[in-house]
Amino acid sequence: MYNLQEKICLVIPCYNESKRLDFKEFSNCGENVFFLFVNDCSTDNTLDVLKKNLNKNTFLLDLEKNVGKGEAVRRGMVYLKTLPVFNEIKWVGYWDADLATPLKELDNFILFKNTFYPEAIAIFGSRVLRMGSSIKRSFFRNVMGRLFATLVGLTLGITSYDSQCGSKLFLKSAIDKYFNEPFVSRWIFDVEILLRMKQKDICEYPLKEWNDISGSSLKVHSVAFSVLRDVIKLRKKYIKS
Repeated sequence: MYNLQEKICLVIPCYNESKRLDFKEFSNCGENVFFLFVNDCSTDNTLDVLKKNLNKNTFLLDLEKNVGKGEAVRRGMVYLKTLPVFNEIKWVGYWDADLATPLKELDNFILFKNTFYPEAIAIFGSRVLRMGSSIKRSFFRNVMGRLFATLVGLTLGITSYDSQCGSKLFLKSAIDKYFNEPFVSRWIFDVEILLRMKQKDICEYPLKEWNDISGSSLKVHSVAFSVLRDVIKLRKKYIKS
C-alpha cells in the first residue's frame, strides 16, 4: 500500500475496459487516493464490473452516450466538484484505466514537483527512456509518438516531449479554468489542455515505469486523419496569426 500524504482524486475514463481493470491495484493506494470511473457508454460488461467494485474511495459516472476519451475526462473533472470528497482533496487528474503508468508513480509525481517545480499547478507524465527507467513501449508507437510530437511542435508550438501520456495531475483549482468548456479536439485533447494553459506552470515528470498494455480499442492508424483534422482545428482556435 502506498502512503501518499496529499489527497488526490483521479478520473479514470473507461470504454470497454472490463478485462483490463485491476481493482487490486486501485485498492492498494490507501485512503488518500480516490477514483472516479467514467463509463463512456461501454458495449461490453464494463459497467457491471465497475458497479461490483465500488467502495468508499471509488465513484462512478455512467454516460448514456459515447463521447470519446477527452470529453469523458472533462465531464469527469466537472463531476468531481459535486462529490463530498472534493473539499478534502488537493489534486485532481486523469489516468489510463489499464494502469500503463503504475499508480505507485503518484508519489514520484508529487515529489518531483515539490523538489524541482514548486510553483507548478500541473504535472504531466512523460515516457522518456533513460538509465534507471523501465519504459516498455512498442517500436511503432514510439516512432509515431515522436512524429506526433514533431507535428504539434511545428504547427502549434507545443514544447512537451510527450503530451499524449495518459497520466496527469492538476491542482483542483484548474478545473474551473481549463475543463469547464468542451474541447474542440476529440482525439488530442491533451494538446488542447496545454494550449489552454499556454504551456505555463506545468512540469513534465519523466516516468520511472511505464508498460505498453495490450488490448487497447484505439488503433493509431485508424485515427491518423482525424488527428490531423484536430490539429487544424486547434491552430484555428488557439494560434493567433
